[in-house]
Amino acid sequence: MMRIISIEPTPSPYSMKINIDESLADGVTESFQATDDLTDTPTYAQKLLQIEGVKELYRVIDFIALERNPKVEWELILPKVKEVMDTAEEVDPTSEKQPAEVEDGYGEIHVFIQMFRQIPMQVKLEQNENEQRFGLANRFTEAAMEASKDGANMLEERKWTEQDVRYGEMEEVGQVVVDEIEATYNDTRLSTLVKLAQSGEKAGQQSGKVQEKLTFEKLELDNWKERYAALDRMPDPTLDDLEILGKALEDEKMSIRRLATAYLGMIESPQTLPYLYKALEDRTVTVRRTAGDCLSDLGYKEAIPNMIDTLDDKSRIVRWRAAMFLYEYGDETALPALEKALEDPEFEVRMQAKMALARIKEGQEAQGSIWKQMTEMTNKKNQEE
Repeated sequence: MMRIISIEPTPSPYSMKINIDESLADGVTESFQATDDLTDTPTYAQKLLQIEGVKELYRVIDFIALERNPKVEWELILPKVKEVMDTAEEVDPTSEKQPAEVEDGYGEIHVFIQMFRQIPMQVKLEQNENEQRFGLANRFTEAAMEASKDGANMLEERKWTEQDVRYGEMEEVGQVVVDEIEATYNDTRLSTLVKLAQSGEKAGQQSGKVQEKLTFEKLELDNWKERYAALDRMPDPTLDDLEILGKALEDEKMSIRRLATAYLGMIESPQTLPYLYKALEDRTVTVRRTAGDCLSDLGYKEAIPNMIDTLDDKSRIVRWRAAMFLYEYGDETALPALEKALEDPEFEVRMQAKMALARIKEGQEAQGSIWKQMTEMTNKKNQEE
């Protein structure tokens, strides 16, 4: 019978990596969703997908990536995973206590833009099981219709392209995304895209965006959409752009601060760290999470003290990102803060902190015992409550 060797975090709080003692052949993968017809699927997949809260699984080589419904906590799912899959350790995953009611998921909103030949048509947001769509101005529809005059089948060619994850209320996020699109696709750009499509450019492979040097004067324009468009048009950032991106971090508009933070993450140099630390303290969770992502991607250990402080952030998604960073790059200086994080109210944060402690104290070989330690810790917490 397939056995669980260890459990590891992934870059998403909704997914867990389950390492197993059986391997698929090279190049072979298995992917199943709870909504599929499971009649002919492997027995292990049927059992896992019947667990309340498990949405889908993806198996490759010697691990299974398990994705959960944000409304169902890992504390309820993981013990049931153990029931249907043997483990390499003796554990008692039983837990009768239901976790306290919490806000839906981590506030993550998945953003998609429907495109036809690089022309935006509408915006779709997904959060948990909810979906909401937002229309764009008529000029976008008119441009798409004009671009399809060569007889193209718009229904077949249009596609959804996923964007960066956002955080907040769906109505507010949707309007922000719409505003950003309308700011960056002016009439000139749309006209260029139409001409490219009509000229036979394969599916509009060019974006139609003209790069322009960003200046301090452009960041002082009264209209935020003009400031955002100017930032969006700047060439790939370099160290020479640090000062001007630093100014963008002070903008009153979150969209500009978020984009500036993402640009800073593209500059692979420790000189970006003071700016990313500033973004890590932004008043908006989206900017703080973006800064955390950038710091993890860069992997500079100089950021350890700042990420230790971030374990106290008021947003659980930001605390989770900080714990993930310390799991990846932390050292002994992080141990006291990680010990404190074991009392965090969020399971994913506690798990990341536990794994970081194990790695720092005992090395990679300690990962195999995390399943038992986290289960025991959860059971003890439930008994005390």
